[in-house]
Amino acid sequence: MTSVIDRFRMLPRAARWAALGGGVILAYFVVVEPTLDSMNKFSSRADAKEAMLASHAKSAETLRNAAETIEKGVRQYGRVDMPGDPEQRPLEFNRVVDEVLKKHGVLEQTSTSRVAPFGQGPLMGKFGQEFRIDRMLKDINFTAEAPVAAAVLADLERSPVVATVSRVQIRQAETRDRGNPLVRVSLTVEAWLLVKKSTTTR
Repeated sequence: MTSVIDRFRMLPRAARWAALGGGVILAYFVVVEPTLDSMNKFSSRADAKEAMLASHAKSAETLRNAAETIEKGVRQYGRVDMPGDPEQRPLEFNRVVDEVLKKHGVLEQTSTSRVAPFGQGPLMGKFGQEFRIDRMLKDINFTAEAPVAAAVLADLERSPVVATVSRVQIRQAETRDRGNPLVRVSLTVEAWLLVKKSTTTR
């Protein structure tokens, strides 16, 4: 070891500085640079994990808000059934509508039914390409007292088989009885049918 030091001291000053510089450079590439690379890798992994956790937290918050919105909607408007069998759903739909009207004493009413395409939307993605969704619409007209009309609308909205009340018009009816004013109601309710594309809805 002493001979090495002595030889180093015997070198010219420029050679000694060159040797020292070479040692520093060698130490950098052997020790310092690999350490920095490892630190950068760990830092990148930490940043990626932090971004992933933040993304998961944001997604969880979005899902939680969506669940709260759905729960609020179910409490206010009732549950909605998914599109059903094109043979059975119309029978169930008509039965429910008739029961609601009868429950509230609406005995005189007129109605017409028709079928329309559902159109494109997120719901279509829930089913295969061999299916389509049809809307069975029922236009109903009746005259009743205002509280009765409101109760009919509320019960129809809360019925799972009634997908939506898509149109409502309420006007004051002409009547001589000022104690019990009547309203004329025109509304459209609908049910959703899941139909194979090779078949047609009756």
